[in-house]
Amino acid sequence: MLRQRLAVAAVGLPLLGLLLAAPEPVFAAAIEFILAVAAFELVRAAVPAADRPLALSAAAIAALFVALARTYSEFPVGWMLLVLTIVFALALRPRDALPGLRDSAAGWWILSVIYPAVLGSHFVLLRDIDDGQRWLLVLLAATFATDTGAYAVGRLFGRHLLAPVISPRKTWEGAAGGIVLGAAGAAAAAGVLGLWSHGPWLAAVAFALPPAAIAGDLIESALKRRLGVKDMSTLLPGHGGLLDRLDSLLITGPLLYWLIRWLQI
Repeated sequence: MLRQRLAVAAVGLPLLGLLLAAPEPVFAAAIEFILAVAAFELVRAAVPAADRPLALSAAAIAALFVALARTYSEFPVGWMLLVLTIVFALALRPRDALPGLRDSAAGWWILSVIYPAVLGSHFVLLRDIDDGQRWLLVLLAATFATDTGAYAVGRLFGRHLLAPVISPRKTWEGAAGGIVLGAAGAAAAAGVLGLWSHGPWLAAVAFALPPAAIAGDLIESALKRRLGVKDMSTLLPGHGGLLDRLDSLLITGPLLYWLIRWLQI
């Protein structure tokens, strides 16, 4: 499995670099496609008996949502975050709650659209702000460093389980290591990219992103446990599906975007 993961990374990282350097329309189109695939994966995982058109329709609507969020400045992305929170609360409810909705294909279809689309549309919104490409690099540095730190420190020193019901391998020690390394990664990237001029708010960003990355990982772990699947798909050997690779970024991306908006960084 390690060889597969390294092979995927060897191909994926250069492609990611090209995507970040691409003109904004190309970047936006690629994000729409990626999120459409993520929506397709989630429908197939949540409703295995569903026919392919149901999954394709979710993919198409997810891509359309991102296109609308990019095109119309007044598109209510912020309000959709509230809708997503409510839908998630229903999806992750105890199995004996609301039994009539427990196996609703329509409900899972809705979640499959808005989970990747609402959160993922913030990648496009983030690219469109001042210094957007550089902020995206800070986002990636913080998120990847958090994941790496949590994994490495957890493997070496992990003793106390963080969320045993959701993810039995994650530990408090790993989370602490991830937060420290993630904050350091964000700060280092900001320094290299010349974003230190934004002052003390940058420290707040650096320390806010790592906990969000860990939360994103736990949220999808809870969702997969609810669905009874190990991965959302087998698209990426050794990694699972696209949605499995986006889980942390789907939380850190919106957080960074709104912090920049609210703090006027």
